[in-house]
Amino acid sequence: MTNTWLVLLPTIIVIVAAFTIRKLNTSLTIGIICAALIATNFYIPNTARLILRRLIDRLTDSEQLLTFGFLLVIGALITLLSITGGAAAFARKISHKLKNARSAESSSILLSFALFIDDYMSNLTVGYVMRPLTDKFKIPRAKLAYLVHSLTGPLIIIAPITSWSAMITGQLDAAGIGTNLADQVKILADPYYVYLQSIPFIFYSFLTIASVFFIVRKRISFGPMARHEDVAKESGNLLGGKKEVKIKKEKHQNNQGELIDLFFPLGALIASIVIGILFGGGFWLFGGTKGLLEALRSNANPFLTLLISSLITLGISIIFAFFRKNITLPKIPTIAWGSAKIMYEPIVMLTLATTLGLLMREDLNTGGYLASVLVGSFSIKLLPLMLFIAATISGLATGTSWGTIALLTPIAVPLVTSLAQIPTPTAIGNISILLPVLGAIFSGAVCGDHISPISETTIMASMSSGSNPVDHTYTQLPYAIPAIICSGLAFLMAGYLSGYGKWISIFVPIATSLIVCLSMLYLLSHKKKNTQKQAITTSN
Repeated sequence: MTNTWLVLLPTIIVIVAAFTIRKLNTSLTIGIICAALIATNFYIPNTARLILRRLIDRLTDSEQLLTFGFLLVIGALITLLSITGGAAAFARKISHKLKNARSAESSSILLSFALFIDDYMSNLTVGYVMRPLTDKFKIPRAKLAYLVHSLTGPLIIIAPITSWSAMITGQLDAAGIGTNLADQVKILADPYYVYLQSIPFIFYSFLTIASVFFIVRKRISFGPMARHEDVAKESGNLLGGKKEVKIKKEKHQNNQGELIDLFFPLGALIASIVIGILFGGGFWLFGGTKGLLEALRSNANPFLTLLISSLITLGISIIFAFFRKNITLPKIPTIAWGSAKIMYEPIVMLTLATTLGLLMREDLNTGGYLASVLVGSFSIKLLPLMLFIAATISGLATGTSWGTIALLTPIAVPLVTSLAQIPTPTAIGNISILLPVLGAIFSGAVCGDHISPISETTIMASMSSGSNPVDHTYTQLPYAIPAIICSGLAFLMAGYLSGYGKWISIFVPIATSLIVCLSMLYLLSHKKKNTQKQAITTSN
């Protein structure tokens, strides 16, 4: 397939269709057909064979199967929390301390920070636990989905002890950053150390997290989200005026649980994932030979770690529930059935979304096309901005942050050394612009994944929060745009300031962009409030 603008068409069609017909599965199916047609030059028999092959690839891919297994186990844990009454106990206890919508939204933020160890776990757990509390204060489901989603990828990528650290370190190593000269490295440095140094340059994460806090504390409201909030306040409908789906109360739901019934499974899940990451990385305390930091960056299969850790947690939690006499043996099939009901739709959506992403990456080479178009002949000082744009569009088009990082990092490192005209291998201190470049790729990858309607995290955040994925996408986008624009501004400044020292190229861009970002949010909200006042005055 020759790289042309046509490789962007499937993503555009999916976005337009999703916002038009409001059915994500149908939109994804249309996108898959469109991508396969373009990849096969519109030859129908080959199109059908390509779609079937890519579906089989997805359904037999080990990482995909491990992800599905993890989702089903989390679904079982959620069902168990319903049976034991743990989630209801949390809502009952904390509701007495929450005074208003602001305090409920703040609680959601704090819970996301507590579960920062993995984005899937945070997405699936925070929405489910917080939904009864946000419902009580008439917070629309789309607002909860925004809070949940905005504090997964953007938060986790800047926390170097998560399931992401091994992936990023591995990509940096593959791109030519390492300490072994025999590997013909381009940058002579420890990959994990380079990742740690790049964290202050992941500007999108810091701007997004600051935006979430600012929006909650200052009651910022505008755009489609404001309409959802207005409808919720006026009518109590939490779905933006759409017909509320009446969910029949399950017979197994228990409202008499205690906080320990929630905190024990969650604590066990966090502990098992942390231990699993360290065990898989060969930490000396668990029989390996590596230190803490080396073990954190050496986990070769984080997907397997997540599944095994969650299975251990489920087993421990069921035993604990038996010990507390909250469940009986006949309830075990109920837990399995409850998991299937909760996760069936997300798994179908994820299968379609990842199939489309696979077509975009492998058959259309969308990311490579964007990189070739946006990263051409220009000043090296513009490289962070251009790679941020390329990574954002690639993440948006393919729905994957990890895939975007894997695509652009191997391109960026040799490109930097080539444009800088520095003989390799060289020390990282000799290429000051490398860290802003890596921060731009990581920022753009998270940003694109965050706003993409076909992202796995978009689907998970929507489902756990009880929001329609399309509603979640178009309501959160206006809130993300100021952070996107200001991230671009920050990377533009960082590129030009990189020669003046590391700290200047960090603090000047982040301080400037943060002021501009929060000012944009405030002005947009202020404009909406003034419009409402004028409408009231006119009607009177």
